Amino acid sequence: MKPADHLSGLSEHLSVHGLSRRFGAFTALDQASLSIRKGEFVCLLGPSGCGKTTLLRLIAGLDLPDAGTIRLSGRDITRAAPAKRDYGIVFQSYALFPNLTVADNIAYGLAPRRDKAGHARRVRELLDIVGLPGSEGKYPSQLSGGQQQRVALARALASSPGLLLLDEPLSALDARVRVRLRDELKGLQKRLGVTTLMVTHDQEEALAIADRVAVMNAGRIEQVGAPAEIYRSPASRFVAEFVGEANWLPAERRGEREAAVGHCVFQLSRDAPAAGPLTLFIRPEDVIIKPRWEPAANTFLARVEDVAFGGPMTRVRLRPEGMPGLALRAEVCPSMLNRQPLLPGEIVPVALPAAQLRAYSGEAAC
Repeated sequence: MKPADHLSGLSEHLSVHGLSRRFGAFTALDQASLSIRKGEFVCLLGPSGCGKTTLLRLIAGLDLPDAGTIRLSGRDITRAAPAKRDYGIVFQSYALFPNLTVADNIAYGLAPRRDKAGHARRVRELLDIVGLPGSEGKYPSQLSGGQQQRVALARALASSPGLLLLDEPLSALDARVRVRLRDELKGLQKRLGVTTLMVTHDQEEALAIADRVAVMNAGRIEQVGAPAEIYRSPASRFVAEFVGEANWLPAERRGEREAAVGHCVFQLSRDAPAAGPLTLFIRPEDVIIKPRWEPAANTFLARVEDVAFGGPMTRVRLRPEGMPGLALRAEVCPSMLNRQPLLPGEIVPVALPAAQLRAYSGEAAC
């Protein structure tokens, strides 16, 4: 099954079109458009200040756009009050009421207020769902960060909203708890089938949890796609630089599908940009260190400069022969090193497969 196959054929649930927001001379959001299908989990990914939280706030009605439209289940909610938008939201700080118990925090937005027995049943059901049964009488100060996050999630889900908005919900947690709750959140979202939009600056988090990722930069959405598509086929240089590790090699165009780096000419599987300087891009794990020299396209010699153990992958720094001043990073698995030990100072054959090489306009990245 391909990623997000379980969503094929589902109707559009949320759509934003041409959304812009300016603060004086600063444009926080610039003509952003995005569609999310019912039951889909989408992550807004980008660096600080790229506009992702601004977009989330506009969808939530916590701010209003200068231009553009927002539709939820076919209804125009661009100017609707937050209470009229059918969503639950979890903030980075969780925003729990410290003077209220877990039960009262979760039931805060439920109506009618007089249905205490119904609310108690709903609270118990939600605490079971988020893995905190029996915590009704506790206060936020008695809970760990991960537990508070679960309570905030339960509160957001209390009214069975059609849309769940998450603003960096895991960023305040330590790394191990964050990974565990990330996986739990993904499983819970799939089980409930609630359409979810999450803001994050963490690439690994977005790639692991989302059906699709929308990469943002300077108020614009640069690329929207499945995690594998974003990682393997970045549509722009920014996406290639921001998502994952990369090698960047300054090159000259030699033909539609040829580029030269120093004395080496590389074959490309896609047409190179037509004008100006080029930069070749390849992921470290796609750099192949060969056991012996065999003349072949995109193959050259390089000196091993450093070998650093990295758990499941070992990082190797290479200095290509005939490409002065350039360095390459490769990542190799332990089984390869068992067959072919690498020592600093030795010369090895290296290949950059054409299918994994991409050419972008402009000088090499830092």
